[in-house]
Amino acid sequence: MMNRTQRENGRFTHLVLVAVGISVAAILFWLLFWYLVDILLLVFAGILLAIFLRGLADLLSRYTLLPQGWSVTIIILLFFIGLGACLLLFGPFIADGFGQLAENLPKALERLEEYIRQYDFSRRVLEQALENQEFMSLAPDTLGRITGIFSTAIGALGSFIIMIVIGIYLSVEPDVYIQGIVRLVPMDKRDRAYAVFKTLGYTLRWWLVGRFAAMLAVGLLTWLGLFLLDVPSAAALATLSGLLTFVPNVGPILAAVPAVLIGLTQSPWVALYVLILYVVIQNAEGYLLTPLIQRRIIAMPPAFLLTMEVIMGVSLGVLGLLLATPLAVVLIVLTKMLYIEDVLGDSVELR
Repeated sequence: MMNRTQRENGRFTHLVLVAVGISVAAILFWLLFWYLVDILLLVFAGILLAIFLRGLADLLSRYTLLPQGWSVTIIILLFFIGLGACLLLFGPFIADGFGQLAENLPKALERLEEYIRQYDFSRRVLEQALENQEFMSLAPDTLGRITGIFSTAIGALGSFIIMIVIGIYLSVEPDVYIQGIVRLVPMDKRDRAYAVFKTLGYTLRWWLVGRFAAMLAVGLLTWLGLFLLDVPSAAALATLSGLLTFVPNVGPILAAVPAVLIGLTQSPWVALYVLILYVVIQNAEGYLLTPLIQRRIIAMPPAFLLTMEVIMGVSLGVLGLLLATPLAVVLIVLTKMLYIEDVLGDSVELR
């Protein structure tokens, strides 16, 4: 009887220790992941760059019959030449525009406050907000967030260089890294693992093509519209609009706010015209250009995409917001192939 009781107590103690060990390991793993999350996001950004460069190299090799190694080398050289040319030709002009934009934004906020005080209802709302010190805490914070995009450019340079280095290494020999990961998968599942990697690469490649085309189109159309409206800092605002187009849903709203404020320094009508311009351009991009280019990839539910952007933006900051959409693409592909198809045995086209 005593031995049986001791064995049961020993088994219970063993289970408790195993549970505690698993819990501690899970907590340590989560802490390690949270500590390294910024590095992991940079690695993912490098993977996106590698997919883009490798896709261009594949096209070059297909149409010129050049060896794959030469194609990759040429694409990487063209990437650096194009990047350097853009910095030399447009860098000073855009930097000057951002400097003017940073100077004009406080004036635009002051002008907005003047317009608000012209009407009784809005003036009472503003005065009440000032009494509660909510507006005072919100306005500097909002201005700080907007101008912070410009002031942190130098700090982001290091991350940008790391992303480029990772992207180049991965684009030169992607099969080495893919094979290394696939070797961790059981033998009978390796063909499926290769298929998953192939689908992920194809989907992300076309998503990137759609985003870059949209960024270029939105940037050019925004600059042309702001130039015709004679809005100050048109080049800087157009550049910001093009860059933020990389983030669907949230990006266009963030880009429109400073543009409308700057337009308000001219007149309320100019601000209205700027708002209409942004709405027209973003709708043309969202309903015409992007669907036409990205018809080859899976469709992303808008609510899921917006949720991902909010979660990633709030928890991980700017980098998380920028990479929320491609991460959502990865999650949808993995869910479709590894759970819906492999576990449930169903085949669904998520389009």
